[in-house]
Amino acid sequence: MTNILIVDDNPTFRAQAARICEAEGFSTMSAGTLSELAALLPTASPDLVLVDIELPEIPGHRLGALIRSRRKVPIVLVSALKEESVRRLFEVSDADGWICKPLTREKLLGAVTRFVLKKEEPQPAAITPTTTSGTGKRVLLVEDDPVIAARIEFALGKECAVTIVEDGEAAIRQLLGGHYDCVLLDLTLARLSGFDVLRHMIVRQPRLLKSTVIMTAATDESLQFIDRDTVGAVLRKPFDVGTLPGVVASVTA
Repeated sequence: MTNILIVDDNPTFRAQAARICEAEGFSTMSAGTLSELAALLPTASPDLVLVDIELPEIPGHRLGALIRSRRKVPIVLVSALKEESVRRLFEVSDADGWICKPLTREKLLGAVTRFVLKKEEPQPAAITPTTTSGTGKRVLLVEDDPVIAARIEFALGKECAVTIVEDGEAAIRQLLGGHYDCVLLDLTLARLSGFDVLRHMIVRQPRLLKSTVIMTAATDESLQFIDRDTVGAVLRKPFDVGTLPGVVASVTA
């Protein structure tokens, strides 16, 4: 089970963060002061540490050396400061990522997907793709905007067999029930998010990661949790849909 250490002097935030973590099946531990953190580290085994930047005793972005002297663990800074300030402090820290408050399910899953899941879960052996004559590449398009989905389907229609779903839950059902050569995945979806779909692929279908194209208008706060060496490509919306046949050909080569 993924274990998350929450370091924040605000007890309300610690309780809210713990509820979000535990709702996803993660265990939690917390520290509100530097002395509580120092007492936890010798025996604790966290997989991820969420650290508030604005701690009263020492800024959270300066705690990396103390934490890693005990545990080699990913650290994600959390702050209510403006995004520009958080990013600037992150750049002079030795943390792995940053999150602007409020902490949400999607932000948490982004951090866990990027820093924890791949080292925690065993990956199954690669599956040899099946072939289907006459239909071209089989593409799963996960996009909740029907206009964008229609434009993408039109752009790929002559060369690919496109299956369209509108949410992460339907995407996971499709991935479990059929074979696809490529996944075009929006991160921000109405139900389960794109990070949920990525978590499924990391555990169940890692062979698809290199042929997955992330399509998103998300900010840098979300995109930092996409490992660009793991997925096939990342396209920032808006983009020219006319380039997609070439992108699909590249990631499925």
